[in-house]
Amino acid sequence: MAYNQDLELALRLLLADLDALEERQKGKQVAGKLTDSEHAIATMRSDVIALRDQILAVSTSTAMATDQAILMSMAREEVIASQDHQTAVALDRTEESVNYFAQIGPPPPEDMSHNDAVSMVMRDLMNRASLTRQNNAGDTSLPSNLATQGHNTTIKCVCCLETREPFLRGYCGHELCRDCAREIYLGAIRDEELYPPRCCGRPFSPGIILQVLEYSEFRAFCEKALEYIAENRVYCAEPTCSTFIPPSAIHGDNGICPDCHQQTHLPCRALAHPGVDCPLDHTFQGVLAIADTQNWRRCFNCRTMVELERGCNHITCRCGSEFCYVCGLVWKTCHCTLWDDNMIIQVANQAVNDQVAPNARPEVRHDLFNRVLEDLRQHEDVGFLLNKKSAKKPHF
Repeated sequence: MAYNQDLELALRLLLADLDALEERQKGKQVAGKLTDSEHAIATMRSDVIALRDQILAVSTSTAMATDQAILMSMAREEVIASQDHQTAVALDRTEESVNYFAQIGPPPPEDMSHNDAVSMVMRDLMNRASLTRQNNAGDTSLPSNLATQGHNTTIKCVCCLETREPFLRGYCGHELCRDCAREIYLGAIRDEELYPPRCCGRPFSPGIILQVLEYSEFRAFCEKALEYIAENRVYCAEPTCSTFIPPSAIHGDNGICPDCHQQTHLPCRALAHPGVDCPLDHTFQGVLAIADTQNWRRCFNCRTMVELERGCNHITCRCGSEFCYVCGLVWKTCHCTLWDDNMIIQVANQAVNDQVAPNARPEVRHDLFNRVLEDLRQHEDVGFLLNKKSAKKPHF
């Protein structure tokens, strides 16, 4: 979908018309109730915003692809020039020339891995936003960029609690200033649990990222997000590196590290060993043996080892996957119980201790314990609020 100024102007005028139409409808109906026309306006606004964000994302991705091709060409020329110099030095040392040419191999091919990252991440963000719109089809708290709608009023930012110029309204209806929206996206680069950028569990519209991040930050975001959304992650087997190897760098059973350029053998996750039978990783086998005795569980998606210290058997991994701690299957696809008996008693006792004085009468503590226990068994979210539990990696 091409981007041009006429189309951008048309979308902006359409949003302005919707604002004006919505303003004329105010005060003509019972408070708290929406008319059919207001529902129609809200739906149309959502569609226009989604179209504008999609066009902007595609336009930016196309521009970066052109820049990336130029940068990769320049980098390749520098590598070739460096290799030419090293070749000349090696030719002066006849006895070392054979080993040298065996080591350097052919010049690196032109790499479009960053463009792959941009397209995959933007597609992931668009899919998440689309799913959120579908799940909230009847919700009138639609997301919008307040900075482009001509709002002259100020807002109280839900993050910093300061009175600021309006910038973003999420699907939940909360309003944020530009600085806080930017920090949310930067935070997602540092912490996987903050991806995708969202408020109240509902991802922001994908076009927002292009308005708050600089180009270098956008690149860093896409590279990290590509790691977050990878289904079966591969990391460099070099102990001093451990860099994520993107799908574009995986060829057959080997992945080439983008940082140290070492090759990792996917079946065993060790450094590549051409011509040698794949060795058993005795260290990892030892970890699996410990996991078996401690009843740890591995995430079916990212294969991270998870230890449940407290809480119910519904595990949400840091990669976002949800599974049953008892059997390891995708959540709600098994018939395992929600709670382990010891775990639920531990959480219920802690809730009683938090809410009742230590010198309270035994019958008061007993009654509260039974009520909490019943709530935990019937309502999963109660357990989360009481326990604030999360899955974590075991420490060795």
